[in-house]
Amino acid sequence: MPLMTSDQQQPTPSPGMSMRPIIQTIARMIATDRRPTLLASESGKVLLANTPAQRLELDQKRLRTTLDWSMLCKQAYRAGSTAVSLSHGTADLEGEVVHLSLGHRDGYLLRLAENDHEASWLRNRSRSATLLRVAHDLRTPIQSLLATAERALDDDAETSPDDRESARQQLRQSSELALDYISNVLGVIRGDQTLAGIRPDETFNITEELRALMAMIGPIARQQGVDLKLSLDPHEDIWVHGPVQYLRALFQNIIDNSAKYGGTMVEIGLTSRPMPSPDPEKDHLKITLLVKDLGGGLPPEQKSRLFEALGQTRTLKTQPSAASERPSAGLNIMAHALRQLGGKLDLADRLSEAGDIIGTAIEVTITLQSGKTERPVSAFGSVEVSGETPLRGLSIIVVEDSPSSRDWIGHTLRNAGAEVWAAGNGAEALSLIARPDIRSRLDLILTDMTLPYMSGIELAERVRQSDDAPWSGPIVGLTAHVAQDLVTACHAAGISKVLEKPIRSSTLRNAILEALVPPGKASAKPAPTVQKPAVTRRSGSGPLNDYIVDDLLSQLGRDGAVSFMERALNEAYDVFARIQQEGAGPDTGRMLHAATGACTLTGLLAVEKCLRSMEFALDECQSLEQHHSQLKEVLAETRIAIDALK
Repeated sequence: MPLMTSDQQQPTPSPGMSMRPIIQTIARMIATDRRPTLLASESGKVLLANTPAQRLELDQKRLRTTLDWSMLCKQAYRAGSTAVSLSHGTADLEGEVVHLSLGHRDGYLLRLAENDHEASWLRNRSRSATLLRVAHDLRTPIQSLLATAERALDDDAETSPDDRESARQQLRQSSELALDYISNVLGVIRGDQTLAGIRPDETFNITEELRALMAMIGPIARQQGVDLKLSLDPHEDIWVHGPVQYLRALFQNIIDNSAKYGGTMVEIGLTSRPMPSPDPEKDHLKITLLVKDLGGGLPPEQKSRLFEALGQTRTLKTQPSAASERPSAGLNIMAHALRQLGGKLDLADRLSEAGDIIGTAIEVTITLQSGKTERPVSAFGSVEVSGETPLRGLSIIVVEDSPSSRDWIGHTLRNAGAEVWAAGNGAEALSLIARPDIRSRLDLILTDMTLPYMSGIELAERVRQSDDAPWSGPIVGLTAHVAQDLVTACHAAGISKVLEKPIRSSTLRNAILEALVPPGKASAKPAPTVQKPAVTRRSGSGPLNDYIVDDLLSQLGRDGAVSFMERALNEAYDVFARIQQEGAGPDTGRMLHAATGACTLTGLLAVEKCLRSMEFALDECQSLEQHHSQLKEVLAETRIAIDALK
């Protein structure tokens, strides 16, 4: 069978003579393969190709345009191989790309199915595997849904309004996630997803992914009396570029299994460290997830199955374990996700002082390309502010599950001179308070009342009643609605002040200063005061809230204020575009709520009103199409108004 080479010459992937036999073997394999087969570089340059591949005109241009060749090579490099689909005329060809190490270079072998029967077999095998993985992962959001429903429907008189609101929000999030999984299952059944139907690598916030996962698993842990702890090192948002769906599946399986069968406490730690990279334009991060539980350890037979699924061989101890009936938690699914990430897993027993096995520690290490943050630095970066910095020298922990609100509050406090530690949930906040370097200089905790996993009131109670060392400093709460029973619950939990949203930056700073009364003047359990939001001056029927815009300009300067407003407006544009293209979906409510909050903070009054109307319509199961023309109009008017500020 004729064999084509680049420039009609035998390629020399490696200068070493030791590679010659390997290259010759690969060349013979390609030449004698009846399937379309070729060897190419990561750039798509074809090094070897047999006659069937030549008939398909699989040259460098087609590899890079028809196939996302660079992405396929990245996936194959991580996992060893990856599935691929190629359309040729009316036929859909299935196959795989395999990574080959050729000395100092890397080669990628593309092999396509020989006939329709083989392509059908590959496609069905892939769909079956995908259905197995998705169906397994679907169990967690459904269990979270059931656990949250019990809490949301609880008529216990001691349950506060914020607890009930938190439960309702969690119920909706779990429902949307379950619907998303079901949509994936239906897509596979209908054949919408091809053999290569994995999403391309994307930029995402791995810290926020972990927070969202804890919010989903939290109700399950609460129902079983499990205490979740979360620590981040460094304690900041980490942006990476990679296959987010596999990272979610891997993290979910490990944490979910520990939460269900890991005893009374599960400690979750996420560590990120920079890695040396041969490409100066592509920084890489070493990401480590460490999950430690008190579930009595995994039995030796399950450890063997885990390492077998991972393709690892280990000599295991035969010491008996108390958790002989502990389920395997989808070892093959976890192993598949780990292979796709190109990572490794280590497992160790946790021992008591007497040497008995009391739990398990699972450590996963992966390397991902550093991702560019989606938030422009100009929107939240430090700016020159005229006047005093009243919070200079203070250290504050901010607990807020909304990333946009968390960023804005953190920026406001830092701009006033404070050192800020931001947390996305109560478990994360508790890990910060437990750190001696933070606890020793902590002045105040500012927490939202409606949080996933534990409410702001529960967080305050945990802080006050800590077994290690109760913290007695001031705690200030944030809530969207103030009721007398909430104030009473805050008083009992040791929260000294409750601020009602929305809140101006100056009001927030003043409230914090008021809460920091001299210790000699503070009572053991001060009655909380309620700070109502100031009445804002609206700009008539115009698109902007002049009062908030003036405040932004004074705090951020013109460039910073405009940048922040444009980010909020673009978020609204993105939501509108997705609704127009896809209609109302399982994630529409969350997107609308996030965009509404961002517009409220930045004074985009007309857009805020329209988005809020769409939220209400969605809650009432009404069509959103009646709002499309109005939203399109106010988006354009708001764009003009923002441009006028430049």
